[in-house]
Amino acid sequence: METKDDLIVEGYRFATIADAETARLDAKRIKNLEDNLDYRKPQNVLVIYHKALDNKIFQTPIGFSYLLKMQEHLKRCGIEAEKIRPIQLNVTFSNKTEANRSIRRSIASRQPEYKNRFITSVLLNILMVVMICAMFYISLKSDSPNMINYRREIVNEYSQWEQELTEREHAVREAEQELRINP
Repeated sequence: METKDDLIVEGYRFATIADAETARLDAKRIKNLEDNLDYRKPQNVLVIYHKALDNKIFQTPIGFSYLLKMQEHLKRCGIEAEKIRPIQLNVTFSNKTEANRSIRRSIASRQPEYKNRFITSVLLNILMVVMICAMFYISLKSDSPNMINYRREIVNEYSQWEQELTEREHAVREAEQELRINP
């Protein structure tokens, strides 16, 4: 059972325990960076800042606020603003219908692309199934032994040898009888 204390992390109250746990992970990452990062070297701070953005290490407001502090530190150290990339937020903060319409339009414009990819995927899957069936058919109908029909081919070969030996034995016995040789 969750309590109010489980949802609060560093002054933020989260809606779910999972979000609060993610925020605690962000706080641990921040502490680790604070312990190991040398702020006297702005180029190193810039590299770490960009890696944090690229790898999306921080996912909560706690992490975003730390990235903002890093941005401010880099600006104070004289790093050009063009070299400092903005923090990418992957959430929406408004529920306005205009924003929803633009999202719907962008989704609608993507549908034909996905539809074409889906159709291509289905056609390729059908082609692959037909090819696999053709390979099995060829394997079953071929004269050379393979994994599918090797037992039948070997049994047929041995039965053919047995039949030839029986015929030769019969011919030898007839010849012995004609020559009146008794073994």
